[in-house]
This record gives sequence, structure tokens and C-alpha cells, in this order.
Amino acid sequence: MTTFFLAGVKSRGEPAEAAYRELRECSQTVVGCPAKPRRIFKLSCRFHGRDCEIEVGRPLSGADDVVVAILDHGREEAFIVHTADSVGVPVRVGRPVYAVTEFS
Repeated sequence: MTTFFLAGVKSRGEPAEAAYRELRECSQTVVGCPAKPRRIFKLSCRFHGRDCEIEVGRPLSGADDVVVAILDHGREEAFIVHTADSVGVPVRVGRPVYAVTEFS
């Protein structure tokens, strides 16, 4: 099991929580509804026409941009992937998503 972290945030605790709140607010603005409270570590999914895993702390599939956080906005919405370079414009990952791994 992996404990919660945000890629690119050097410390844990309150600095990480504050950064996570900011990402959730950004996601709500983009999607139009709040993210679910679950904290996602990894998605096994179909992305850009191929099966892959998208994991916090690793480069986004097919790019060098590191995944900072993955948010779930409910079954009617795409998952939102925030990357280090996606300031204000996160990546949407639609269905199908085969598996979701949460932080412990």
C-alpha cells in the first residue's frame, strides 16, 4: 500500500493537504461538480486509444509530464488527471477505466 502524496510537493502533511485542496477546487471549476473524497493512486484504463496505467508520480502515458494527482468526479464524469505542466488545464480520462487503486 502507498501512503498519500502529491508528486512535486516536497513535504507531506499540511503543505500537501493545501495543494490537494487547490487541485480539487481547480477540478471543480473545470468539471462543474466537486470531486469525490477518495484519493486515487493509479488508474488502469484506456487512454489515447490504448490500455495503460496512469500513476501519481510517474509520467503520463505517452508524455514526459508527471502525474501530480488523479481525481474522481463521479461515474458520469471523466477522471481528472493533474500533471506538473497542466496548470489550470487538467487531462480528462474517460471510460473505460478497468481498475482504480486508492492510496492507503
